[in-house]
Amino acid sequence: METYQNLISFLPYKNHAFQIKKSNWRVNSQDKLLNHIFGDKEEILINRQDLFKNSDDIERFILMTLMWGYPTKGRGSNIEKLLEETNFQNLCYTLVRYRNAEISILDIKDEIQNRVGLGISTITKFLYFLQTTIEGNRALILDNRIMTVINSGKYQSYNSLKGINASNAINFYNGYLKITHQLSAKLKVEPDQIEMFLFTFGRNLSKNKNNGLL
Repeated sequence: METYQNLISFLPYKNHAFQIKKSNWRVNSQDKLLNHIFGDKEEILINRQDLFKNSDDIERFILMTLMWGYPTKGRGSNIEKLLEETNFQNLCYTLVRYRNAEISILDIKDEIQNRVGLGISTITKFLYFLQTTIEGNRALILDNRIMTVINSGKYQSYNSLKGINASNAINFYNGYLKITHQLSAKLKVEPDQIEMFLFTFGRNLSKNKNNGLL
């Protein structure tokens, strides 16, 4: 990871954006709110900074975070289930309490187990943009793409997390946060930049032939 310190330090994580097409986001239960977000546009660009700024409007925040995280609305019906009116209002009630708050890993486990359609990738996106702290470390996104990078064994710092997958990721999440925050201090970069590096470049970099693992 040290090999890419300079690259990581220049990653503009707040500008990390996705183009969202209105045609991909037809959700009858939240049609009014979606129309308000899109306005008269058929496509909008959402970046991380937009989500940080909108975190005080919890309903808008949830929709925009899901759109940023799943630009084509993903596969299956998980998002549709989350946005059903009763589920959506319950999610709003919970997440507004997590904004700038400290919670435990058990709180996250309860959310995943008891809320239909919510997995580790989605809940960590919400917590990250709400700037929630989990047992002393600020939340970071952990999705399937990052788990694949961890399991590749390319980055020795994360080898203790090998075997992580969508089903057991909550058991590794504290370790992921601790390692990433420690690396950020060592490399003098933001933990957000390391997370973005893993997501953007992690799968596409090979081993250093001279020095072994990165």
